[in-house]
Amino acid sequence: MELVADQRHISVEEKVQIKQQVKAELIEHLYRGCLPGTISGIPVGIAVFIDFYKHTPNSLLIPWFIAYNLALLALTLLYFTYNKYKNNYRLETWLVAYSVVMSICAVMWAIAVFLIPDNITRQYFAFIALFLIATGYSTGTIGQFFLCLITLSIIVVPLVVWCFLKGTIFYNLVGSFSLIYIGFMVSINRRSTLWFKDSLKLKLENTLVSYQANHDLLTDLPNQRLLPQFIESAIQLVKNTENTFAVVCFSLNRMEMINDSLGHQAGNAVIQAVAERLNSFATQMSKENAMRYIITISRQDTFNVLLVPLKAIDAEAKIRVLFSLLDDPVYLEQQGIKVTASIGASLYGKDGEDAQALLINADAAMFRAKQYGGNRLEFYRAEINAEMPKQLELETDLHAAIDNHQLQVYYQPLVDLKTGQVSGMEALLRWPHPTRGFISPINFIPLAEETGLIVPIGEWVMREACLQTKKWHDMGFTTLKVAVNLAEKQLRQESLIATIEKILNQTGLSAKFLELEITETAILDETVVHLVKEFKRMGLSLAVDDFGTGYSGLSYLKRFAIDKLKVDQSFIRDIPSSNDSITIVSAIIAMAKELNVNVLAEGVETIEQLQFLKNKGCDFMQGYYFSKPVDAKAFTALLQEHRSLN
Repeated sequence: MELVADQRHISVEEKVQIKQQVKAELIEHLYRGCLPGTISGIPVGIAVFIDFYKHTPNSLLIPWFIAYNLALLALTLLYFTYNKYKNNYRLETWLVAYSVVMSICAVMWAIAVFLIPDNITRQYFAFIALFLIATGYSTGTIGQFFLCLITLSIIVVPLVVWCFLKGTIFYNLVGSFSLIYIGFMVSINRRSTLWFKDSLKLKLENTLVSYQANHDLLTDLPNQRLLPQFIESAIQLVKNTENTFAVVCFSLNRMEMINDSLGHQAGNAVIQAVAERLNSFATQMSKENAMRYIITISRQDTFNVLLVPLKAIDAEAKIRVLFSLLDDPVYLEQQGIKVTASIGASLYGKDGEDAQALLINADAAMFRAKQYGGNRLEFYRAEINAEMPKQLELETDLHAAIDNHQLQVYYQPLVDLKTGQVSGMEALLRWPHPTRGFISPINFIPLAEETGLIVPIGEWVMREACLQTKKWHDMGFTTLKVAVNLAEKQLRQESLIATIEKILNQTGLSAKFLELEITETAILDETVVHLVKEFKRMGLSLAVDDFGTGYSGLSYLKRFAIDKLKVDQSFIRDIPSSNDSITIVSAIIAMAKELNVNVLAEGVETIEQLQFLKNKGCDFMQGYYFSKPVDAKAFTALLQEHRSLN
């Protein structure tokens, strides 16, 4: 994969980090040369001393030899000290220490020139020997090694010329050449060091750019550029075997709400927290079994998970485990944020043979999960892509339905189980399409939420419900209370409180007869706390819809002063055949009673279910056993018939 370096910006902080890393690498490079230089320097120094001690009357040679070896010893000790304590001191400290000791060694070499005999052959051999010591210190790369060989060749040239010509002029030029040589060595080593630093800096910058281009800067996860490579590797792994693998699209719900209400920093913190959980989970799974969970990120709120290798029969169970990562709220400065996800999955072989097809199909399945309300898993089916054009057509029709007043409000009775009388009703949206007939709310409500149309639709439903309830009050049914659902997008509207007050004023309905229903996941969001306080200030009732389908505790109900729990119909449906449902519903009713919260059971359809709920002390019921949702005219007739359960 070709990467274009200039497409990524390296920040000032990253430049500082690179500069520090270059300095660290350079110091490491210098200290790596200490030990071989010292090892080579000791025998060479001994050889020089033995050779020249017999040929020079200079009494300073012995002190020089002692001082020289002490310098080598200091360099050796510095080497071992650096390797043991290099993380304890700043880089500048080690660089200064190295420079000081190496300067002492260089001075010792310069003094040696004046202590050896005035014999050009011996002098040059001494230079060559001392140069070998320098080579040990300066050679860390192939380039520097060749520079040292070139330098060695240059230093030998005058000696060769002298051997052939025997001219005294070269003896007089030794000092001059020595100075030229020292200057050359300083220059060449400086150039070598600069080359080393520049090449290392370029390498680090290219590595950083390459990493940034292939990784998400927020979560540090591989991004969508690497995912096709992972999928191709997975294909090669399972090809010609009985295994398959899954491409999973794991998309967080309600991130727009979190960003709008708490700010993008909070949203980023949530994304990072979920990424850490996914990463930890993937690492743990890879250690515990042969299957790997490979985590990447494709959009800011959407992760891709690769499960490889996998048995097709195990796919659903293995993928559903991902939901458990969101059981606990994400805490931001002690504020708990409940996060849910919509998951779509495609299987290699069944849903695609290449990376592109598998990714597209997993994405389509994820969007279908969102359309069904989120917090669920959808596997790809061929019908999903076939239905996409129909969804676009349905969206167009929904806009037209709002403009042409096609939507209707139906009402389902809420029955008091103690008296058997209708105590209120839930306002439910219905769409009688002019050509398609009644369209199920399952199909158009998620679409309205996704497109944002749920906000004006929800306001209209509340106004219609309040207006109709006031009419029933005027007819003598003065105790009726109407329940209206609030979508999450409505909860994000800053004008929500003002809108509700306006509707109550316009319709003349008292606030105590309006009950607002919000989902369990919404009540777990700390951002609705201030709304709940405002609802209570206005005198509104508050109910939690579909209770039991999330992961909350009843402590939230007491904290937010919830008036009513609506037990999800999925639990009621299995009564009395399912012991699990009986246990769950019994526990919810018992604990709600302890907290002085009313309980309403949804989806009651049989006499057995009704009797069970009465025996357990449930307060209200709603379901087809009493009445399906009906329009306002039919509901009026139901009230006038004085229909009851008794």
